[in-house]
Parts: sequence; structure tokens; C-alpha cells
Amino acid sequence: MAQGSPQNSHKQAMPSRGSEWRRWDLHVHTPDTILNNQFGDWEEYLKAIEAHPHVRVLGVTDYMSITNYSKLKTFKSSSRISNIDLLIPNIEFRIAPPTDKATAINIHLLISPDDPQHEREILNALARLDWEYNKRRYSCLPDQLMALGRAFDSSIKDDGAALRAGVTQFKVDFTGFREWHNAEPWLKRNSLVAVATGQDGLSGFRRDGAWAAHRDEITRFSQILFSGRPGEREFWLGMGSPEDRETVQQLGGPKPCVHGSDAHEIAKLFRPDNDRFCWIKADPTFEGLKQVLYEPGGRVHIGPSPPVYHDQARVIQAVKLSNASGWFDDISVPLNAGLVSIIGQKGSGKSALAELIAYGAGSWHADEAGSFLNRAGSHIQNLSIELEWADDTVSEVKLWDDQSDANEVRYLSQKFVERLCAEDNIGTELVREIESVIFSNIDPTDTMNASSFEELRAIRTEGIRAEGDRLHQDVIRLIREECELTDNSNKLPDKKARIKTLTDERDGLTKQLPKAASPEEERIQKELQEKRQALNAAQQAAAGDKQKLQKISDIRSRVSTFQSQMTRFHSEILTNLKEVGIPEAEHASFRPNFPADTEPPLVRREAELKRLLAQREGDADNPAEGTIRWLQRQIQTLSERESADKARQEKVKVIQTRLAAIATEIERIQAEITQIEGPGKERLEQAHRERIEAYVAFFQNLKREHQTLEELYAPVKTKLASSSASEQEEELAFSIRWDANLDKWLERGSVLFDQRKTIPYGTMQDLGNAARRVLAPAWTSGDPEKIGAAHSAFLEEFRKPELKPRNYLRTGVSVQDVLQWLYEVDHIRLSYGLKYNGVELEKLSPGTKGIVLLILYLGMDVADSRPLVVDQPDENLDNESIYKLLTAYFKKAKTRRQIILITHNPNLVVNADSEQVIVATCARRENGLPHITYQSGALENISPEDKGIRQQVCRILEGGADAFLRRERRYSLTEKHT
Repeated sequence: MAQGSPQNSHKQAMPSRGSEWRRWDLHVHTPDTILNNQFGDWEEYLKAIEAHPHVRVLGVTDYMSITNYSKLKTFKSSSRISNIDLLIPNIEFRIAPPTDKATAINIHLLISPDDPQHEREILNALARLDWEYNKRRYSCLPDQLMALGRAFDSSIKDDGAALRAGVTQFKVDFTGFREWHNAEPWLKRNSLVAVATGQDGLSGFRRDGAWAAHRDEITRFSQILFSGRPGEREFWLGMGSPEDRETVQQLGGPKPCVHGSDAHEIAKLFRPDNDRFCWIKADPTFEGLKQVLYEPGGRVHIGPSPPVYHDQARVIQAVKLSNASGWFDDISVPLNAGLVSIIGQKGSGKSALAELIAYGAGSWHADEAGSFLNRAGSHIQNLSIELEWADDTVSEVKLWDDQSDANEVRYLSQKFVERLCAEDNIGTELVREIESVIFSNIDPTDTMNASSFEELRAIRTEGIRAEGDRLHQDVIRLIREECELTDNSNKLPDKKARIKTLTDERDGLTKQLPKAASPEEERIQKELQEKRQALNAAQQAAAGDKQKLQKISDIRSRVSTFQSQMTRFHSEILTNLKEVGIPEAEHASFRPNFPADTEPPLVRREAELKRLLAQREGDADNPAEGTIRWLQRQIQTLSERESADKARQEKVKVIQTRLAAIATEIERIQAEITQIEGPGKERLEQAHRERIEAYVAFFQNLKREHQTLEELYAPVKTKLASSSASEQEEELAFSIRWDANLDKWLERGSVLFDQRKTIPYGTMQDLGNAARRVLAPAWTSGDPEKIGAAHSAFLEEFRKPELKPRNYLRTGVSVQDVLQWLYEVDHIRLSYGLKYNGVELEKLSPGTKGIVLLILYLGMDVADSRPLVVDQPDENLDNESIYKLLTAYFKKAKTRRQIILITHNPNLVVNADSEQVIVATCARRENGLPHITYQSGALENISPEDKGIRQQVCRILEGGADAFLRRERRYSLTEKHT
């Protein structure tokens, strides 16, 4: 390389994997270093460097001079130290200490070698940095420094000793140094200020009240700190206590810490204490070094080895394409292990590369309408796709051969994201994706061997939901019982009126009885009346016995049915007993059964009733007195003796028979009235209370289900809380809510009412408004007591005495129908979902739904370490939304999984700090077919021909230049040193 030319070409003839970890030593002295030179000759030094192939960048350091940098640069130009990609001039200055008790502070200028005239520019600037001694000013050039040394010590004769003396004494104060640096436009544009933090730096003088501001100003002025201590690095990255973070912000924000060996002898070359090597994730260029300013935590690492975050078996390091019929050259596109952003104009082949990767990994879906492969597949059917993985395995497939079922990447196509985030897609597929992520975050020991989230939820809530069904059925049963009791109660006036009617009829019939012709006939009539009443009573008693016999038969049937249910229950629970390890000998304990045989008491009672019934009937030949047969014979005998006047006898018989029936009916009705007014009334009140209690209990049970789901979703909530970026105000939260489909409920109720009439609350619209005001807030509150109170308050309108149901219900609709509607619970359910910044998922725009989906995959889906291939998730989002909502998640996720992103958004590319950018370009061949090519490299890659990656990001992506400025302003980098 000729003197004065750049050390490295900005052109990239070959595709680059972008920003990768390389070892840099930014503080290395050379032979002839002005102070503390313990090196041998230059040849020994060059061989020592060449023996260290791992170090790629050197910060060639000397005190107030670049002489040795220029010498080493000349050696490199003549093909020595070819293992070193970049030499950076590192000029070390000694700043005057604030007190005599402190040592001088070392401030370094790391200067870009990109300008072919950079050495001349540096010397020109150094010539304008001067210091006064004994009323004479000396500049910071070698001959001037030697003059200063001789002026300080006139006994010095040797030039080297004079230079050392001059450098030792040349200590400008900090304010003067800062003013000089700010007054040098070229130097300021092309250098980075680094300050040491040890005893020869910021720790070299005490932080007392008199000099705290002085130290703070030096710190603010610096862009980089030289330190290898872990605690110090964490402090300057803002990872300490809140007080420490506030201090860092006051001192200019987070700063990168770099380290070097500070070697002054061969034995120390590239060997810092404790193996605190400096690793920088960037191109080996000065632009690469500048990346540590923008990403001080992610771009620089101090330690024995570079950080390895990824599972190498799940990192694609290259995709090879061949036999593409001219659509692609036979190419190999290297891929970075971090965030790979694929950009390009519309139709340039961005999605093509993503689809080919997905196809090669067995993750592409043929049903993607309008996809590249479905449109172009017939033209490239011989295409061969080969994926090289970082663990040296290879996946190879020919297009349209059967895909592997390995599903080795998580592929989110553009159509897939659009479909999930469409306006009309509130649940279904998006919910299944959410469930899948949730399930992956549940501890395997808590999955109960379920294969899906839906199955696990069913297992956890099965018993609770069964109890909910039972309570709902109890409400329906109690409504039915209450309506029956109410119907009976409503019949009370009719029953009392019936008694009066019967009494009047009895009195009238009694008056119509013909008078007996003789005392004997009167006696017989009286006896006949008694016998007929006794016969009626006996027959009623016998009917009661037969009814009891029928009930015994019903009991037998119900017992038999219940025994079948118990047998079925035991059969069903046996599987569970075996699964949990209950010994077979103890299975009988779980067999439900009656404590004793139910048949004997039924048989005994049946026999008693049959004997009693036979006794009531009486013997056919010789019936006992008082039996039915005896009474029938007595009546027959008395009837024959009653009167010779057959007409009068028949009339007496009819009247007496009717009087007996009236007496029996009055007795029965009176018993019914007594039942209604006594136990019936009590049961009606009790059934009403039980109905309300069962209704409230249903929601108490639903609350238990809510609590169970809260436990089930606890890992998800914790993961969401921990995955949220601290600098973001927005919050992604998981919520379980009580949903009430009020419109559906009102629609079902509307068919019950004759809306031409005045209904409770006036009209159906008024009723709906009242329900929205009173019921809806309670139903969705999750508070059973509040629900019960609101429901009771809502029903007050239905209880108004002036509103008779028969006046406003449609024909064929009963009060029971209305009550069952009022106590419905089918429209109330628990649902779960995501809230973003307090807004429910279904209320978000499609673009914001896309954000939620990406946050799930980026922030929560930590169990999946497969490469994540995402095609244009930012389609509906503006740059500001991307910057605020997603960049932090991408930055965090890329440390644990490879992300391949097709995007139009510069903030995802720049502010998410893509390790690699692939630029897709499509041209037309002479035959009209497309020819797709890919150029790749790091964000820091620039080219004098304006073809570098950074220039193309700015040119292709709208707002690209603004995105770079935003990144610089994040730490106020554009405002420093002013």
C-alpha cells in the first residue's frame, strides 16, 4: 500500500457476513515509543504481531506523536503484518492534573485512517496545539517537543532524551485541550476521544468537592473509556443502581469501555491482565469502531472469548442457490447469526430469499397465495437450495421435491402476518398463535402432559366448569319449581272460591233432600249419608295407597338409573386412578354405592301398602266392617230398605252421593290451601332465595375459574413483564376478562315480548339501555356480589304490580320463559387476550396487531431458538411506531436467536442495529427474465462510489438518513464536544 493511501478498500467484491466479533487491541505501543520503551528491534516486533492471527485491529499508540504509527503503516504496505486488517493512530496526551497530589490524566485520540491525507492532517493539527514554558510557546511536534525538553533541562544533549523530557513536561490543561480539539474541524470529524479510568486517568485524582466538576467535564468530553474492569463497564453502560444510572446520564449517557494491552514490551503484546481481551462486533474499519458509540452494550465485549449467544445448530451461516435457470447466479449468500435485514426496491427479490430459506428449512407453506415461489416456481423448478448451518450440517433440497418436515425455521410470511392481523380476525388463528406462545412459556412440569394449551386449560378447569353447569341447571330447576309454586299460589283465590261454591252447593243439596216418610226412613237416610261419606274417604285413602305404590316403582327406576350412573362414573375414574398410581386394591374405595341394599325397605313398604290396600278393600266374601266392600254392601242394603218410593229413593241417592263427593273435594282443596299457605309459601320463598343464591354461586364459581386461569397464565404475565424494554412507556399485558355479549342476550329476549305493548322499562330499546347501564358493568366486573345486586336491581321493574306479564308477553310465552332468559349465563364467559398500552387486542389496528404478534415472538417465545424469518411485518406501521415499539425487542431477541427480516423500515434496520444488511436487486436479462442478485455487508460499510451498505440503506429506505441521525442522537452524540 502506498504511503498516504487508505489501509482498506471500502469495496466489497465478495458478500460479507456483516458485523462479526473480532479481536481489537486499541492500545499497543511499538519499538521507539517515546516513553518506557522495552521493545527490541522492529523485526522482532513484526514477527510477534504476525504470530497472533486472532488480533485484527491495532490502535498504534505513542505520546503526542504518530511517527511510529507511520512507520508501522509503511511495514504493512510492504506486505508485513498482513493478518492485521486495520491500523488506527492512537495519540496519547497527558493533561495537567488539577492538584500536585494527582497524576496527569491520559486522554487518547483515536483517529480515522480513512482519509489518504490523514497523517498530514494530524500533524497540522498537532502543530496548533501548544504550551507555554518560560515565556515561550512550544507546539506538539517532535522538534518542538525536543526544544521544550532542552529548555527544561539544558544538560540534555541526546535528541531522544530531549524528546522524552519534552513529552513528559508538555501537559496542557483540560480546557485548553478541549478548545484546541473543538477548533480543529478535520480532527473533530475524524477522531474519537478516549480517556483512561485507572490511576493514570479519571481515578488519578480524588473526587472531592473542589475538583468534581473538573472530572465531570473530562468525562462528558470523552466518547470512549479505556477500562477492562467488569464493574466499571457495567456502571458506564447504565446497568447499576438508579443513582448510578442518573449519574451516567448526567455525565453524557452510557459510554463504551474498550481495552488494550498497553504493551511496552514483547512479552505483554496482546496480553492484557486477566485475559481481558477487547472484542468488537463490527467491520475492521474506523466506521466499525464508531459503532460502539451507538451500541456501547451490544457492540463491545471484554473477556477471554467473544460472546456466543446462539445455538450453533440453529444458525444458518449461508444459503446456496444453484440451477436457477438464470433467475439467480449460482451463489452463496453468507448470513450473520444476529439480525439480518433484507432490503430492496419493490420486486427486487427480498421475499424470494426469505421463501427459499423457509423452503430449504421445511417451513414454507404452499397455500401462500401470491408468494414468489407460487408465481415463479414453474420457471425455476430445477433450483437447488442448500442451507449451511453453523454446526457444519447441511440441509439440501430441490425445489418442488417433498419438503422436509423438520420445520427448522419459524417463518412468518407477509400474507401470514396480514391474515392474522386483519380487521376481521380477532380470534381464531391469532389466538392460536398466542396460545402456542403461552404454552411454550409454561414450565414442563406444569403442563400435566397436555399436548396443547387448549388441552391443558380443559384439564385445569374441567371440575370447575362441571360445577358451573350444575349451578346453571340448578337455576333452571329452581325457576321451574318456583313457577309451579307461584302458579299454585295464584290459584289460591280460585280454590277458596271453589270451596265457597261447593259449600253453597252442599247447602242447597241438603235443603233438597226429601223428608223421610217415617222415623225409620230418616234413620236409614242418615246412615246412608254416613256410609257414603265413609266409602268416599276409604276410596280416597285406597287411591293414595296406590299412588304410593307407583312412587315405589318410580324410586326403583331412579335407583336403577343412578346405579348405572355410579357404575359409569367408576369406570371413567378408573383410568385416572391408574394414571396417578392408586393401587388396584384400593380402587373399590372410589366406587360410589348406597350404604345398604335399597330393595328390602322398598319391598317391606310395598308389602305394607298392599296389605293396607287389601284391608281397605275388604275380603270379597266376608269383608270386615269399615272396608270398601263392606261399606258398598251396607249402602246397597240400606238403599233397598230406604223407601218404597223409588223416585224419591233415587233422588236421595244422587244427592247423598254428591254431598259425599263435595265433602271429599272440600277436604282435599282445604288441604291444598293449607299446603299453599303454609309449607308451599315457605318453599316458594326458599326457592326464590335458592335461585338467587345459585345464580350468584355460578359467578363465584366463574371467579374460581378466573383464579385458576390466572395461575395458568402467571408465567406468561411474568415473561411479558420481564421482556418489556425498560425505555418504553408502552406495555404489553396479558388479561383475563369477563365478556358479556349483551346484544346477543337482548336479541334472544326480544322475541318474548309483544313490543306493541308497554313492557318493563317501556320499550325494548329502553330495556336495552337499562341493561347496558345496570347489568353490563356488573357482568364484566368479575365481582359476584356486584352481579347479584345489579341483577336484583334490574328485576325490580319486572316486579311492579301494574305490569302484568300476560299483558306484554307474546302468545305462548310464559313467565318461566322470561325468568329463564333473565337468568341466562351463556352470554357471559371468560376470555383472555392481550392488551397493548391498555387497549384490547381486538380494538387495535392491523398494524398494531402486527406489533403485538412480533412482541410475542421476539419477547416471549424464548423456548424457540430456531431462526425467525419475518417478511415485512412493518407494512402498516410508520417509522415512529417502529422506533418506539419494536426496535428494543428486536435488539434483545437477536442475542438468542437468528432473525432474518425483510423490511422497508429504516428504524428496524438501523436502530435495531442489524448485524448484516442484504440488498436485493433485480435487473432484466435480454430474454426478459429477471436476474436477482444480493449484496451484503454491515451497517458501517461505506464506499467512495456511494455503493456501500450504509449509503444504500439511506437511498433505498425512506427516512434512512434520519434513522442514522436518530441513532446518533440517542446518546446525544451529535451534540458532544461543542
